[in-house]
Amino acid sequence: MASTSAARAARPGRVTRSAQQQRPSLTVLARPEPARSPLPFTVLCTLIVVGTLVALLLLNIQMSDASYKITRLQSQSQRLTEEAQALQETNARLGTPQELEKSAREIGMVPVGNPAYIDLSTGTVMGESSPAGQVEQAPALPAAHVVPPARLSDSSTAYRGMGNEGV
Repeated sequence: MASTSAARAARPGRVTRSAQQQRPSLTVLARPEPARSPLPFTVLCTLIVVGTLVALLLLNIQMSDASYKITRLQSQSQRLTEEAQALQETNARLGTPQELEKSAREIGMVPVGNPAYIDLSTGTVMGESSPAGQVEQAPALPAAHVVPPARLSDSSTAYRGMGNEGV
């Protein structure tokens, strides 16, 4: 028997069942995809960086313009404050009793003499009044000192620089 089993093992055409079960089974695999090019990712990253830089540049320009506008508005506000203060001083000076009397005499007004009063409940006149002194001809009214109205904003929006451009 030993000879028969050795003869069976020596035959190349026959495979025993135990050898078939020990062999791994082969399967068909899909062909692997070739590696993708890094170009699209590089282009995307470049676009993001360039877009960020452009946005930063535009934001910086807008901030610079706003800064110039703030500076211009602050100087305009200071000028208007000084003008308002000068007008208040002029008003205070012209509102003094001496200036009012001088202005009244220039336009032909005269001081009142003895005033008379009317009692409204009875309708009687108390006191005696005398007519004011007559002026031959009323003097011409003085030309009023006209102050132009303040402008709320400068009409010119042209850039004039910071003053150090060597005009």
